[in-house]
Amino acid sequence: MSRRNWFAAVAGIILGLVFLAAGLGKLLNQTESFLIFVFPEFLPTALDRFIFRWLPGIEVAVGALLIIGIAARLISSLALVLTASLIVNNSVLFVQGFGDKPCGCFGAAERWVQYRLSVTGALCIDVVMLILGFIVLFFYQSRFLDINPWFLRRR
Repeated sequence: MSRRNWFAAVAGIILGLVFLAAGLGKLLNQTESFLIFVFPEFLPTALDRFIFRWLPGIEVAVGALLIIGIAARLISSLALVLTASLIVNNSVLFVQGFGDKPCGCFGAAERWVQYRLSVTGALCIDVVMLILGFIVLFFYQSRFLDINPWFLRRR
């Protein structure tokens, strides 16, 4: 693989680790993780329940697939949609004056490292995640639906 391909693979692994940590942290303590998540009144209750129940599992799956490199460009596009929704959520919270409040983005994992990530910090991480997602989407060495992991590619 060329340097550009290695760079894209490393970007996918880093992005995958962030999603994996966030998803596992939320799975371990779901009720605490979603206290600050914005559920606007115009969203149906079914969508609230879907986000609450399925977001951690989706984050774990996206993270694991990005780390392994299976369908990395497809999964990266899904990660970009998730990241964009997180940016919207954290931007709304920031505008409402919750920038210094803990976001709960990493759930129980924040307690283990004894660090509470603020909404402003989470917004910065989301922007970096967005950049990493675009790097994987545009520079990853594979076709869009290629299921071969990065470590099994020919040199």
